[in-house]
Amino acid sequence: MALVFATATTWAQGGKMQLDKDKHDFGKIKEEGGATKVDFTVTNTGTGYLTITEVQPACGCTTPTWTKEPIAPGQKGVISASYDPMNRPGVFNKNIVIRTNGEPAVTNLTISGEVIARAKGVKDWYPLELGSLRAKSQSVYFQRVYHDGMEKQDHILYNDSDTPINLKLLETQSQLPVWAKMSANKTVINPKDSIKLTFTIDATKQNDWDYISQGFKLKTDDVKTPEKDFWISGNVVENFGNLTAGMATPQAIFDRLTHDYGKINQGTSNTSTFTLTNQGKATLTIRKVKASCGCTAPQPKKTVLAPGESTTVDVTYNSHGKEGAQNQTVVVITNDPQRAKQTLTIKADVLKPETATPGSSGK
Repeated sequence: MALVFATATTWAQGGKMQLDKDKHDFGKIKEEGGATKVDFTVTNTGTGYLTITEVQPACGCTTPTWTKEPIAPGQKGVISASYDPMNRPGVFNKNIVIRTNGEPAVTNLTISGEVIARAKGVKDWYPLELGSLRAKSQSVYFQRVYHDGMEKQDHILYNDSDTPINLKLLETQSQLPVWAKMSANKTVINPKDSIKLTFTIDATKQNDWDYISQGFKLKTDDVKTPEKDFWISGNVVENFGNLTAGMATPQAIFDRLTHDYGKINQGTSNTSTFTLTNQGKATLTIRKVKASCGCTAPQPKKTVLAPGESTTVDVTYNSHGKEGAQNQTVVVITNDPQRAKQTLTIKADVLKPETATPGSSGK
């Protein structure tokens, strides 16, 4: 019984953490040299067991490990901190928070140093590997294309192999949508050389608004990967550049932008109605209504509104296969220069069949 009592007393009394140091300077380290590590020695100078409960670094660049089992009085443990310098050139000073069940309950460690930048090369300039070719991205994205105009963008492909690669330009061009074109400054990419591809989006060839996108295959005779997946996309917006001060414009005003169904049963169909009024002095045109997913089905009653006229947008939400908190959106594009793109939000708390209650339709 005395032995049991003594052990319980030892556990009950507090442990105390003493560190051999609380700071470490790595000095100058090379970016390409890999992760570097330092060990901080922990001594329990208390009379009870000490447990390091958490070691929390300030960022993902620091990876800590530590002694997980309780440290007996007079015994030692270790906290290790590893810093990865890759893509982090320059001076660094990182804090690590230590929590224990003893004294002190919270303390801080600091690691510091300077990362010497490595020389940049092809893999930095063109990080994406596409067979024998390298590129910055497989996506050709145009942030803004006016509905009555076109935009161009250049992309570079680099041949990282020791043999020439031929671009099958005509075969690639034939896959592009009617609103997109691609040209090249040459069709043979010599070893350790590059080619410039020029992409064009012509919004006048596409009767659509907001986000448009299509994938295509970049075709080559590359023995590794002859066909390379690419995507071309862009945001088509109205060009309001011809507006002048004092010109009459439409104003698209909704009665509300959010509808919350509250609790609804799974597998039910729920419809809400948003009222849109043209409070401006020119004709309002609804260009497009687009739902965030197939569970919402917006249907505007009218798409052209005279000044002062209203219409409704019925949004049907189907909760089939859904569960818990839901948040869906419907985007409405109009020719209102101040509110060309508005978002209607649909919320609901979908109940599982076993928790569904009578009358929880959300209508």
